[in-house]
Amino acid sequence: MIRIASSLTNRIFIASTLLAVVSLGLASAFVNARVSSQAEADLRRALAEAATLVELRRENLTETFRTMARLVADIPKLKAAMADGDRATAQPVADEYRALISADLLVLTDPRGGVLGVSGTDADAMLTLGDPAVPLEEISTFLPGPRGLLEAISVPVVVLDADPPLVYGRLSVGFFMDDRLAASFKEFTGSEVAFASGGAILASSLPRDTHAVLARALNTDRPTSVTLGDEEYLALARPMPHQGRDGAAPPGDEPVMLVLRSRTERLSVLNSLRLGLAGALVITILLATLLSYFVARTVTRPLAAVTGAMADVAATGDLTRKVPVRSRAWDDEDARLLASAFNTLTESIARFQKEAAQRERLSSLGRLSTVIAHEIRNPLMIIRAALNSLRREHVSAADRLEAAADIDEETTRLNNLVTDVLDFAKPIRFELAAANLNDICRASAAAAWVGHDSSEIELDLDADMPPVVTDAERLRTALVNILTNARHAVHAAAEAHAAVSSGTGGGAVAVASRPGVIVRTRHHAGRAAITVQDFGTGISADDMVHIFDPFFTTRRKGTGLGLPIAKNIIEGLGGTITVRSTLGRGTELQLDLPLTAEATA
Repeated sequence: MIRIASSLTNRIFIASTLLAVVSLGLASAFVNARVSSQAEADLRRALAEAATLVELRRENLTETFRTMARLVADIPKLKAAMADGDRATAQPVADEYRALISADLLVLTDPRGGVLGVSGTDADAMLTLGDPAVPLEEISTFLPGPRGLLEAISVPVVVLDADPPLVYGRLSVGFFMDDRLAASFKEFTGSEVAFASGGAILASSLPRDTHAVLARALNTDRPTSVTLGDEEYLALARPMPHQGRDGAAPPGDEPVMLVLRSRTERLSVLNSLRLGLAGALVITILLATLLSYFVARTVTRPLAAVTGAMADVAATGDLTRKVPVRSRAWDDEDARLLASAFNTLTESIARFQKEAAQRERLSSLGRLSTVIAHEIRNPLMIIRAALNSLRREHVSAADRLEAAADIDEETTRLNNLVTDVLDFAKPIRFELAAANLNDICRASAAAAWVGHDSSEIELDLDADMPPVVTDAERLRTALVNILTNARHAVHAAAEAHAAVSSGTGGGAVAVASRPGVIVRTRHHAGRAAITVQDFGTGISADDMVHIFDPFFTTRRKGTGLGLPIAKNIIEGLGGTITVRSTLGRGTELQLDLPLTAEATA
């Protein structure tokens, strides 16, 4: 976890993702809580409204039957049928008026409570309504029955204009609160309805096997949760008051109307909303994750490019490495500024190094007098000695030829020294043109091995090497200097090996079975590399730090300017030169050059 958090990209990505997850999660939880709370409140409000509607509808039905009973009780035809107390006369009238007012039951009784007519079934409970001692009383009551809860209304059939009033008996009508009426109320209110009395459900719009569970919700005056099968309901019980002879319901026998709303059905809509909200949350988090990763990459990709360029510079010392600076709208401005600053820094360092190298060359000229005293005096002394020997009388032909050879060798050495000093001192002017790098390597190897066994060198050249924009002649000069040093190192190692083998301390050059020098060319990412590897004497650690110092040499006949001149040429062509060496095993020099003219400049 610590390693993951150590990356700036990962930190930005993780922080942005966590911020999106936390903020969206809290928002989703808040919305879910508010929606759930609102849905629960709406459910309770809808349940209360449905209970009120059912109650009003029942009261309207009761009032309608009460009014109809009063009107029928005042009809002269009914009074005439009941006046003679004949059941045969009263029964047809009872059937007629029950059908007229659409009542489930209609009962006619005489003033003493005797039955004159019964229309409808299950009317036994209504036969005892009314008290002969209170003939003018109106009664409204509920009577439980097998079909459901029966609401019965009893009114007197009387002539009030007589003195005293003339009582013909009572008219009792009733309608059942049964399954059919519960289903009608359900269609009207969208809620399940049940009717109960005495703690038992008598009728409902739900199946009868649910009545035992529904009965548990009768004894509370607040909404109660009821589970029927795999569906949950919210139930509200409302009492249905009525008047008996004493004006109150019998104790524990008060009828109850139960209204239920499906919480499962209501919350299924909420579950759909939650599912949609969860899907939107997941999609939003994914988009936020991708966006945060993209933003992190716009910041860290340029930083990675700068870091990579720094690593390349540290590894190769090549200050021509540049970080590409893009100006796309989504790239980070600070990262662009950092890349530009890095490029400016490397350009400034490269310029300062070139200026320092130029100053070093000028400073080296100041030390030239010391070099001349050492490097020129010896050849002059040899030339003078040779001339003195020529002045002697009786000089043999062999001595004369030997003196001439010494003079020729030393003048050549002096000429080479002067040429190298002039090449090192004067500014180099390059003439850039497209050239074949492999051909330059072949020509340089041939020039460095003139007069020597060409099998000592092997060329491993890249067949796909593209043309290189460079100064071919200057590059050839640098390669000849490097290859000449490699040849001397290989020959010195061979001589040392031969001396050890013979035990004489000297001997001819021994050429190994493998090549003493290998020259390779490769190209990659707009640059070309030339590697010169020799298996010679190698360079000691103390000498390694001075190999590019002017006039530093470990060979008696060396000028110490070959590698400094090569370094000036390679750097002037926009390249770098690096050296690795192990004493006694050999040396490897790598030249890194640009392929294009812009990079060379």
